Amino acid sequence: MFAVQHMRQKSVMGHAFRGFLMLSVCTGCLPLGSAVAETVQDEKQRKTPVVGRHAAAATQAHARTGPEEIHVTRARRAFSFGADQHRAGNTTNLTAEELVTHHVTTVEDIQNLVPNLTIQTEGGSNVPDYYLRGIGMQDYTQNNMSSVMTYFDDVPYTITAMSSGQMFDVAAVGVEPGPVGFEHGLADTGGEVRITTNDPTKTLHYGVSEDIASYARSKTNFYVSAPITDRLQFRIAGQMLQGGAFRYNRDNGESLGRANEGALRAKLAWQPDDKTNIKLTGNWSQDSSEADAGFILGDNSNILPRDRDIYATGWNLNPQYAKILGISPKSKPSYNDVQWGINLNMDRDLGWAHLATISSFQQQQRHEYIDRDAESVRSGDSYLTGSTNVFSQEVRLSGKVLDDRLQWVAGMYYNRVRASGENWFDYTDRVGKNYFQNSAHVQPQQDFAQFANLTYSLTPKLRLIFGLEHQTDDRQFLQDAVYRYNPTTLAKTYSQVFGDHGTLTNQFSGKVGINYQLQPNVMLYADIRRGVKPGGFTANTTLTEQQAAGFKPEWLMAYEVGFKTEFFNHRLRINGAAFWDSYHDQQYFSYILVPNWGTVGSYVNVPRSHIFGTELSISAHPFRGLTLSQNVGYQRGTYDDFQVLNVQAVSAYYARTGQWKSFTDSYNGADMGIPKLTLNGTISYETKPVFRKYTIRMEGDYSYRGAQDTVPRGTGAYLLPSYFLMNGSVTFRPVRGPWSVTAYATNILNRDYIVSRTLATTVNMGISGQPRFVGGRFAYNF
Repeated sequence: MFAVQHMRQKSVMGHAFRGFLMLSVCTGCLPLGSAVAETVQDEKQRKTPVVGRHAAAATQAHARTGPEEIHVTRARRAFSFGADQHRAGNTTNLTAEELVTHHVTTVEDIQNLVPNLTIQTEGGSNVPDYYLRGIGMQDYTQNNMSSVMTYFDDVPYTITAMSSGQMFDVAAVGVEPGPVGFEHGLADTGGEVRITTNDPTKTLHYGVSEDIASYARSKTNFYVSAPITDRLQFRIAGQMLQGGAFRYNRDNGESLGRANEGALRAKLAWQPDDKTNIKLTGNWSQDSSEADAGFILGDNSNILPRDRDIYATGWNLNPQYAKILGISPKSKPSYNDVQWGINLNMDRDLGWAHLATISSFQQQQRHEYIDRDAESVRSGDSYLTGSTNVFSQEVRLSGKVLDDRLQWVAGMYYNRVRASGENWFDYTDRVGKNYFQNSAHVQPQQDFAQFANLTYSLTPKLRLIFGLEHQTDDRQFLQDAVYRYNPTTLAKTYSQVFGDHGTLTNQFSGKVGINYQLQPNVMLYADIRRGVKPGGFTANTTLTEQQAAGFKPEWLMAYEVGFKTEFFNHRLRINGAAFWDSYHDQQYFSYILVPNWGTVGSYVNVPRSHIFGTELSISAHPFRGLTLSQNVGYQRGTYDDFQVLNVQAVSAYYARTGQWKSFTDSYNGADMGIPKLTLNGTISYETKPVFRKYTIRMEGDYSYRGAQDTVPRGTGAYLLPSYFLMNGSVTFRPVRGPWSVTAYATNILNRDYIVSRTLATTVNMGISGQPRFVGGRFAYNF
């Protein structure tokens, strides 16, 4: 018996030694960014699939309840997010290293790395509008739900303005197109951008980086992560942005655009027992930067000609206007936005299922002074204020039954929003409008959703997927009013309070899909999804009762097929998808005719349109040190049923007859104007050790964005031309050491390009992209 036991022990030790040897050998030959631990985890996930993107915590909790099994393979995983290769959907995943390398500082920067994604600010505001596969909404006042949901650490930000100022200490970003919300959070029509920040660690880690570049721009990041006890850890991270002003006043040369941002995030992680994880997160950010002012593309009043320099702008703050607003008369166009919040995430392994709860409270105060005509005349000086509180609660259960063939997740989500806003305008230099005007509103709302998702393995290679979500959204538009003031005495000269309005959305979203694992590294999938986005209200500047009335929900039928593959021992990854979206009741800002009043701006519902396209992603590690990647996105959108009010014809008829009469243009068959082609690619090479102690990493990347027209069948006045950007960097660091030094340049070719445009008064205004920046970064991570 002793001999048998001795032989067993020797066999076990032999297997362990061979496993350790294999692990060591693979570690030595892996390219940069590889992780054997991830290979092991991916292998476990392939053998025992788990449900949804929150599966990692469930897998870890499950592992604590039974014997631990470690599967070590000879596969050399050259890519991150290997488990995602066995899930349906064309999600684009970005690592923390990629975000740093590509200089992702704000959420807007993500668009340069993801196919068919557009993130733009509107009119010089500090608010990002998201468009994914052409699905999105322009919402300057931020009182409506976005068509593309943004998540931070599993918390959906229903007001996208709250996503500004949070892009630091980020672990990963995932961008998933198409209707979502069947496994977590809220449903919508366009997809979601998931941003995950770094968690506390059980060993001491700390780091700091300093980035200094052209135009006196600097970015400072730091973090500290450490255990407090064996079961309690903390992490504190922060960021500060300063400088970088490259725009100027065309009249006196004064600079504009200096950043002045600060943010902090603190986390506590507690494991009271082996089956429970509790995480408490607090965040704070303040943006007191100067605004992203625009330049003149065209002036319908012929006050100033088109700017030949896209970095030129203009402003002239009226002292009386500053007085009524309560700001300094010497203020430049600028932001004063403050946000704070607290999240409580708890997971519990119940044995038969995994329980997750997510509680969150977020609060934001916005104060933004923007010159929306880019001129020194006082005709488009805007001041936007907003106060928003959002409480949300999610409860989710997930598990596996029928010998793990059926994976399931079910849950509920609730949010409560209390928001108010004011939109001030200085019209003192506009003919017939010698006054200050304020449009104010209060908007309470709440949303309650229930969701369930099933994945059934019909055979070891074939899976069927079914998802269902029901959403009830109830929102009101209260105390909507417009006031006007004498610019000299500041006395109120006009006021009108409109009636209260409400909208109710009570609809289902759903999906059916199929996954077929053709080979261990080749997967095919197809699905059909229906997504719904709630209705809302026009709050830009209310002038009539008809404007205050709500608009309908939009909904989408999305059809997608795709594949995910890896070849040559996981050194070549090729993923692709093709999609067709049938878009119904799209929420679109246009004009309506109000009898006995005239034309006013308002959101309308476009009855029907369609969008189709394709996406392709290729990544390769031909040999040690060399990394290549290429993303291609192509999309086309066409209006099938859209009648647009012809404002010029209506005004001309009124001038002749003194009567208001509706005239419309048919946009049936017109192109939607979304960017048709988006490209981005990267090449990087890391040398073998120099002097046996150091390595040099050289990287170049590019991005191309096709032309975008913000008006259907436009004449070119609202066209955003296509643009091509190139960036490059060189990083020097020790093979084993905590520091690195990087020299880089963005927009190497110093191309002039426009990232957004708007018509707020009589001026067609464009917002320029950044010129060439040359800089250096020093980082120390222990």
